[in-house]
Amino acid sequence: MSLTTFSFPARTRFGPGALRELPAHLTALGIRRPLVVTDPGLVSTDAFRALTQLLGPAGCNREWFLFGQVHPNPVEDDVRLAAALMREKGCDGVIALGGGSPLDAGKAARLLAKHPDFPLARFYDQPADWTGLAPFIAIPTTAGTGSEVGRSSVITLEATHRKAVLFHPELLARLVILDPELTVGLPPS
Repeated sequence: MSLTTFSFPARTRFGPGALRELPAHLTALGIRRPLVVTDPGLVSTDAFRALTQLLGPAGCNREWFLFGQVHPNPVEDDVRLAAALMREKGCDGVIALGGGSPLDAGKAARLLAKHPDFPLARFYDQPADWTGLAPFIAIPTTAGTGSEVGRSSVITLEATHRKAVLFHPELLARLVILDPELTVGLPPS
């Protein structure tokens, strides 16, 4: 099967082996120090190993960093801690691997990397300049959430303990990689 490219509205590469193109896409997007955002359950999978093999050892043409602590329903701390790591390590892009939770946390982390003290509970009340966010690459390993092509992020806010939808066009992924090979070996659920 050959790879297919389409936009909906994010540029999407689909097909078995699509992940192997990641290094070329990182170069094209100017990403040299990505933050990989995922959840603890995915870190021990073949999908994660495939990603880390492509990224290579840190310091070999590219340095990359891991935030692998996203909760099943992302909480504000997931976003804040990932954003803090982005700033601390000088990350210039985000690669989110997993289901909707890591993808949503990775999208939103870029907001707080730019404006660290921004109160997410006031997202719609307190406008901010969200242009120029670090590029975001979504690599889903589940089907159904659609987070990889969405312009929103669902996060449980600390102030209210309720889920909030953060919606902004800048949250859209610059690239989506849909590789069915990544689902091999994952739990059916």
